Amino acid sequence: MRYTEASFEEIRKDPLTTAALAAHNCYQVEKSGDAEAFLTRLQGYKHYSVFEFARYASEVEPELYAELKEVASPYVALAGEKYVSFSLRPLLEDGEKFSSLIDLVGKEVSFLFPEHVYGEKKGRILSEEEISVLPDPVYRKMKFVVLKLVTDRGVTHELVRHRVCSFAQESTRYCNYSKDKFGNEITLIRPLDYEEHQERYDNSFQEAEENYFSLLKEGATPEMARAVLPNKLKAAIYMGTDIEEYEHIFALRTSNRAHPDIRSLFEPIREQFRKEGYLR
Repeated sequence: MRYTEASFEEIRKDPLTTAALAAHNCYQVEKSGDAEAFLTRLQGYKHYSVFEFARYASEVEPELYAELKEVASPYVALAGEKYVSFSLRPLLEDGEKFSSLIDLVGKEVSFLFPEHVYGEKKGRILSEEEISVLPDPVYRKMKFVVLKLVTDRGVTHELVRHRVCSFAQESTRYCNYSKDKFGNEITLIRPLDYEEHQERYDNSFQEAEENYFSLLKEGATPEMARAVLPNKLKAAIYMGTDIEEYEHIFALRTSNRAHPDIRSLFEPIREQFRKEGYLR
């Protein structure tokens, strides 16, 4: 076994690449090969959740805004009477209902919609520069930020309660930590009070690792053997949401009532957001 520290990084890629990276994170494999073929395969499996990371902000015509206002979807956000933020997920789930948004994204995603007949665009996709100068509260709904967090599974259990967010987490169902790609060991986030209880932590985690590997050798699958893995097991998780929701998360997860592990992760994230000018 080995210890590592919690960390975070912002993912600044185009929407399709971001969706592919989020999916690869679940299986802990490196992005490789044809991204279009990979995303098409995920679409065929109906693994739509990773397409929530392919997010776009747009300025649309009044007709389309009014049309979308009548459609209820957690993956489509409206603001300022002409701005719409959306992911590819609802377009994949109901292309007929959201055909105008498929038109808006354009033919860069045509491989996902091979039967779609493209019509006249009723708006345009906004650049990051255009989003950054939008007035509040429109900006807070249109600015979507994706983070890759490395933390423990105790923290991720709390984090996924923020249901407005999109998540793609390292899967203990499919990751086999006895394999070479994981160094034939489990990785844990070092406890904040490790120095005070070092022997107790080391012994407990060592025993968990031994039991996990023994179960695998006895024929248990990774998804069953994971039952003995501790909350401190390292978990890489992609998280994406708008600034409005991040502000809510910061208020809850950096307060004195928050668990020390999640607070120690989100305090530096909040500071980074301030430096980037995301928080106004």
